Amino acid sequence: MYNVILGLKFISLFHTLFGKGEINIKSIEKKGLLAVKIAQMYAVRSDLLSIEKCRQLQKLYENSSPIPWEEVKMVLEESAPKAFWDEVTNIDETPIAAASLGQVHRAKHIDGKDIVIKIIKPEASKDFERDLSAVRVLARIALTLYPKLKRLADPMGTIKTIARLTRTELDLRNEQKGSEILSQVKEAEPDLEHLQNLHFPHFYTHLTSERVLVSEFLPYKSVSKGLQDGSFTYAQLLNLFRTQGYFLFEQGKFHGDLHPGNIFFEGEKLWFIDNANIEVTDAHFAKGLLDFLESLGKEKFHRAAKIMEILSISAPKNYKKYYQDFQDLYAGFDSKKSSLTNQMIATVKLCVRAGLVFPEGAFPIVKSLMYLDGIALKCAPQADLLKDVLKYKEDLA
Repeated sequence: MYNVILGLKFISLFHTLFGKGEINIKSIEKKGLLAVKIAQMYAVRSDLLSIEKCRQLQKLYENSSPIPWEEVKMVLEESAPKAFWDEVTNIDETPIAAASLGQVHRAKHIDGKDIVIKIIKPEASKDFERDLSAVRVLARIALTLYPKLKRLADPMGTIKTIARLTRTELDLRNEQKGSEILSQVKEAEPDLEHLQNLHFPHFYTHLTSERVLVSEFLPYKSVSKGLQDGSFTYAQLLNLFRTQGYFLFEQGKFHGDLHPGNIFFEGEKLWFIDNANIEVTDAHFAKGLLDFLESLGKEKFHRAAKIMEILSISAPKNYKKYYQDFQDLYAGFDSKKSSLTNQMIATVKLCVRAGLVFPEGAFPIVKSLMYLDGIALKCAPQADLLKDVLKYKEDLA
């Protein structure tokens, strides 16, 4: 009976996502961590959902209901290292941020410095694993009844990706590990001035455990808030694109969830936070995708189609139809008037239907480009992002 109830819960979730009704963020949150993670995954799938639904789901990246202080205190008492209680003071009981699996409280270190404490919500891991088993069964049943679902939404692949990413996030020590990986890449390029403007929080390793993370307080504004009040400019967005673009296209090793809430800024300086999930993709694919974008910017659409064919690990089912469909898709394309996100999604959709198969790790790059394009649309909707960023191609690769 319990599994039936869980199954009905996720049937309701997918009906909300793919049905005609409106998105209810609070209702999704009440369904638990896995439901939120599934919704977040589809928040960038404008090939499957309407643009308005994607925008509504993107609220789940930052806004979540906080848990009471009593539960936070319980996590700290159970999971914080002994040294935590000797060095941390003045913990603010009101969180400064709350997300799907944890929340952040401001405090003081005994040396007088401002710090933040991040905790994993109680039962988050246990509830996630329980729901994961139920939704896997549900997905298998759905695929048996409706095989086309694999091609349309790939539920098993989505669940596998969500499981990997969430399990990584549930161990807060991975945030420091991820920051160190990206920092090492940065330190290896001292001549790239814009890359040297990228920073990461200082972590108090001896005060940190799997469920409790202590790091410095960043007295800066998030890009999300900068977009709301208009203080994050298009020039700063191009600087961000140059920085993240280097990791995407040159390194093939990058922050896998760089939404506006995970970036802080001051002038040209940037801080990447929540660095637990570092994505790694094939370097050949990453560099090829940059060549693809350059071809689009120069309106060399046949070359762009050829690049996607080369990047695929399988050939088109019908070459003539593939190239004709590509030509039709880009007929009248104007990089200044077209959303890069929508065009990328439409291109990937066309390629998949043509029989092309891309290496694992391809979608996280596209997801990162979606985030950057979304920021550009908010701070400078009339800008020609594609042509502007290609001016920095030498910095990207």
